[in-house]
Amino acid sequence: MYLRQVLAALPALLVATSAAAGSDIVARQAATKITVNLSTKYQTMDGFGFSEAFQRANLIVNLQAAKQKQVLDILFSNTTGAAFSIVRNGIGSTPNSNSDYMNSILPTSPGSPSGTPKYVWDGKDSGQLFISKKAQEYGVKTFYGNAWSAPGFMKTNNNDMNGGSLCGVSGASCSSGDWKQAYANYLVQYIKFYQDEGINVTHIGFLNEPELT
Repeated sequence: MYLRQVLAALPALLVATSAAAGSDIVARQAATKITVNLSTKYQTMDGFGFSEAFQRANLIVNLQAAKQKQVLDILFSNTTGAAFSIVRNGIGSTPNSNSDYMNSILPTSPGSPSGTPKYVWDGKDSGQLFISKKAQEYGVKTFYGNAWSAPGFMKTNNNDMNGGSLCGVSGASCSSGDWKQAYANYLVQYIKFYQDEGINVTHIGFLNEPELT
């Protein structure tokens, strides 16, 4: 359903919801008037989107064809669905996908920041590549790659979870060295893997929940 339709239906929806809660609430809600002027613009939105990170994309990948098409239509169709225009993909940081984690493209340390990285691409990216390709078929052009963490060996706590900081940023020194450039290269390689698959990653995020301690 389009946002315009939702806004237009909102006053009636409020009254209908209130009726189910009791006559007193209905009376109070009936006295409340909501006016929505669809011709007035306050800001420009790039679009609306969602994320299927942490293996959630595989729930769609594993559906039978008919159900899969139904779900994709609900998400992306401009006529029968939500017409989402942004896909946010999680950039994995763990060596495997146990416990629904997302695979890192660099599961093992190159030994040092200047070491030669051995990138690994499984052609799936926790099911997110499939969703991205399908989204593109519906006309989606905005793909946001968001790193939940740097790989653990690049961080002060040697773990991709439980806080920690990237070795080399202000206030975070490590005996293994400064990993800032190596991490930047890692993110660029992720973009390149998607480019090779025909998907242009338009936005990149190098961290998630930065205040998590």
